[in-house]
Amino acid sequence: MRTSKRLLLLSLLLAACSQAPQGQVPGEPRLIQTGEGPAVAGEILVKYRPGLSPQSLTPLGESHRLEVLSDPTWGELVRIRVPVGQEEAYVAAYASRPGVEYAEPNYWVANPAREVLGTLSLPGKPQGLRTQQAFSDNVTDPYFLEVPPGDPLKATGADGTLYENVPYLWGIHRIRAPEVWNEGYRGQGVVVAVVDEGVDLNHPDLAANLWQNPNPNSPTCPGEHGYDFVDDDPDPSDSGGHGTHVAGTIAAPANGMGVVGVAPEAKLMVLRGLGYFGGTNYMLVRALKYAADCGAKVVNNSWGSGARSKAFLDVLEYGTRKGVVYVFSSGNAYRTGNRPSYPVSYSTLLPGVIGVGATSNDNRRAGFSNAGPYVTVAAPGAAILSTVPVAQNPDNPYAFLQGTSMASPHVTGVVALLLSAKPDATPEEIRLALEQGANARLTAQAAKPDYAAGGQYGYGLVDAKASLDTLLGQ
Repeated sequence: MRTSKRLLLLSLLLAACSQAPQGQVPGEPRLIQTGEGPAVAGEILVKYRPGLSPQSLTPLGESHRLEVLSDPTWGELVRIRVPVGQEEAYVAAYASRPGVEYAEPNYWVANPAREVLGTLSLPGKPQGLRTQQAFSDNVTDPYFLEVPPGDPLKATGADGTLYENVPYLWGIHRIRAPEVWNEGYRGQGVVVAVVDEGVDLNHPDLAANLWQNPNPNSPTCPGEHGYDFVDDDPDPSDSGGHGTHVAGTIAAPANGMGVVGVAPEAKLMVLRGLGYFGGTNYMLVRALKYAADCGAKVVNNSWGSGARSKAFLDVLEYGTRKGVVYVFSSGNAYRTGNRPSYPVSYSTLLPGVIGVGATSNDNRRAGFSNAGPYVTVAAPGAAILSTVPVAQNPDNPYAFLQGTSMASPHVTGVVALLLSAKPDATPEEIRLALEQGANARLTAQAAKPDYAAGGQYGYGLVDAKASLDTLLGQ
């Protein structure tokens, strides 16, 4: 692993993320402010329609091409260098050219770890085994079966139920994932892409479920387990910890070690589209397209920005047409104005885009979680225990984090369970199953969201078993 990818301590990451940077941050590219949000200074993205001649792609004026994402059926997305301070002028000039589908700044997406709103220390050795049923009898992962002394997750639910001595992985129980395991559906046969800041590829509680690329030397789908679009190489190792935490919630295997994921037999395709401080739209669009082209059926995206990017909408339309489901966190900005986030807001336009808000273990909206019409369902996102890179805590590589980043992988895992039950399900069928199966009773709201009346949970709390029954017509 190269020096640029050496893992940093999680405590240092959280300290760095506790407040917004003032001015230029070391490690970030030079940024400008646009009407939609920050973008890389001196760069724009231009999308050409397919079938154009090379002459039509000649750069304008002082601009020159830096990189090209090319697909004969999709067209070419070109990253172009332009004079700093003239980005908007060049966007307008390129957009007016025949054959150009769109042009826009190369927007910047901050690393979502900056929005991680808190951690909980792991208590001493948990005690108090709980009896499980059927397949979960074989789930001996200690944090699934045991509870900490004093149970810091003790709570009374919105329905009056007393939640006492809940296992550490309370979210997996709350969404009824074990009931789907007991029916024989555990994510088997489903490839889940994790677009994030990478994953610890050597984590003992994740390595067995890494996707194995059947052709790692393919020019379209390079890399053994995925690809790094930040450093442009086949090593998508984690640069901070966020992606490893997300991956564990989705698909940590049932192996008698540490935690277990919502879909413990799914395979993880690792796509690094964010560096320690963040990434560009060009990096993330390439990652989203790789997922659609290289075999992923569902993609977790625990990140977002304020930029209403045409490139994001374009690639999500492309992937949805290929049958891919994209799950996005809604954002952690409720305390600062509940500002809309993208690409999650495209869930109102595309059936294959699922927006996820976060709940606490009392089934209420977590105080940080964005709410709005782009939230399809809610999921546990407060005090979530999952994997972190071994380098950060070699003796116990697990930690509690909270945020909508932690809610999204619960829903991604449910989608993987549904696809293991019905592999040919369309994005529309998956979305309908999530919506109709959602538990609105626990969130104390109407079965269909009424946002004019203040609905904040989408269709309710995601329910794996009810969604499975909906999908299979039971």
